[in-house]
Amino acid sequence: MKEEDLKKIFGKRVRFIRKERNLTQEQLSEMTDMDPQHFCKLENGTHFPSPKNLVKIANALNVDIFDLFTPTSKNKTLDKIFIQAKTLTEEELEFVLNTIYSLLKLRKT
Repeated sequence: MKEEDLKKIFGKRVRFIRKERNLTQEQLSEMTDMDPQHFCKLENGTHFPSPKNLVKIANALNVDIFDLFTPTSKNKTLDKIFIQAKTLTEEELEFVLNTIYSLLKLRKT
């Protein structure tokens, strides 16, 4: 994968997660103590953060660093579920999974 492609994936993913969190670029730049203009360049895929800022961004968005490099899928609903699932406890995740299984069983009948 080319560096430019990785920058684009990163930028799109950060923008998607930021919007899911109802944050503006300015709010997120304040949370990470980063320059708003630099943050704009990150989301546009023209710049890449330092390792220190990468950790700050992941922490501010409450995601794993790996999640910032996972391309946003074509299905925005699945992306929303994935992001929200990161905040659930094991017990809550188990409940959600059982609910999905139940819905799938009902669908088959």
